[in-house]
Amino acid sequence: MINTRVTIPEGLRNTQVVARLAEQSGIAADEFNAVLANPSQLQLPTWANGATEGFLFPETYVFDTEPTAVQILSDMTAHFNTVADQIDFVAKAEALGVSPYDAVTIASIIERETRDPVYGPDIAQVIYNRLAQGMPLQMDSTVGYAVNSQGGTVTTTDEERANPSPYNTYVHPGLPPGAISNPGKNSLTSAVNPTHGDYIYFVTVNPDTGETKFSSDAAGHDANVAEFQVWCRANADRCG
Repeated sequence: MINTRVTIPEGLRNTQVVARLAEQSGIAADEFNAVLANPSQLQLPTWANGATEGFLFPETYVFDTEPTAVQILSDMTAHFNTVADQIDFVAKAEALGVSPYDAVTIASIIERETRDPVYGPDIAQVIYNRLAQGMPLQMDSTVGYAVNSQGGTVTTTDEERANPSPYNTYVHPGLPPGAISNPGKNSLTSAVNPTHGDYIYFVTVNPDTGETKFSSDAAGHDANVAEFQVWCRANADRCG
């Protein structure tokens, strides 16, 4: 007889994961937080350096007996390792010249920037190209993490983009210090399999459908932004 089933979707940050685990398992959130604060009992890869954000793999987990917080979180990190092995994550990251830890961070950004996995490899291309050119990433998803946004709008404000958090890639160059979400297999795969090209911009021109357009110059980007602004005018309550 199945006693406990927990389902975690892609793209949640740890605080959101804990809230869902507590609700679905009946285990107090404090118990999960205590394990995450001292993750030595979890099956994290050595190169995670004790970080847990980005390594709680989103999936449905079923337990035949009543699990503990340690068991649930251990299964999640173990599943991350399994998927990473399946897609040759570490070797492919190193072949791109990035650490696997940074590749998880890239995957976590991809996860938050698109809901359609078809765009993941192109978003990865944009990230790698901007890093190579010394351009700030300027990803709104990192701002959302920095200000602990709970969603509701698809844009960020000037004040939010000025937040001094090290996770804010409008303010700080390079990657944030760690993952901003817990990515799924598609985003992890995209992070180490970027398409090749000269894209340095992208815009989700229709957040309802997820349609995303890419460009390699400011003129193309401005045209895509204008298309997004048309959507915003029709959906003013969702644009900050």
